[in-house]
Amino acid sequence: MREYVKDNFDCLKVLTQENRERLEENMYYRTFPKGQILFNDGDLRDRIFVLCSGLIRIEKNDQTDSFFYTDFISEGELFPVNGLFEAACYDFSAIAVTEIEVAYVATAVLEQLMVADRELLKMIVKKQGRVLEQQVTRMQYCITSSAHDRVINTLAILMKKHGKLDESWYIPYPIMINDLAKFSGTTRETVSQVLKQLIKQKKISYQYKELIFIDDAFFQLDE
Repeated sequence: MREYVKDNFDCLKVLTQENRERLEENMYYRTFPKGQILFNDGDLRDRIFVLCSGLIRIEKNDQTDSFFYTDFISEGELFPVNGLFEAACYDFSAIAVTEIEVAYVATAVLEQLMVADRELLKMIVKKQGRVLEQQVTRMQYCITSSAHDRVINTLAILMKKHGKLDESWYIPYPIMINDLAKFSGTTRETVSQVLKQLIKQKKISYQYKELIFIDDAFFQLDE
């Protein structure tokens, strides 16, 4: 896992040698089982994480359960990047969908390094910008009155963000129907109906919670 971080963690690559050593000295590494809660909405925001392997689901809901938000974090992502320098608490929960490996550093250490190193600050601001772009795309395509279209657009967004290419595009993690329903703001029954239709049309394959995009062109978003 340490080698993964050294080879793939962009923040290490832009730091000066002195600051890189300081960050490496303050990074810790853990493995967690499926279902482990990394943190809950409202917990003290004392750590920033890098996901080395596996899939994490993030969730947020209001006290009445009338609003529910869910999304996914996959390998290589630094999170959470919102709230740096101001938020005292996490504003969502993070749960392991699969067994996961993470690296983490104290929020205070990362913030101090951002102040000291302009290149690191620029990189994290760019990461925040990409997160914002993803949320704008999600609002653009998933706020529509058609639940059928929301499900298809949800699949397109997941393919773009988390997909891997082999013979076809696929998502290398189990994707539950309940999660698709929460992501697209509809019911489990509607998601099941849309998936059956897409399977019949040979647009996707969905077996053992594995999504394969047979007709990936069908799921390209206009941007």
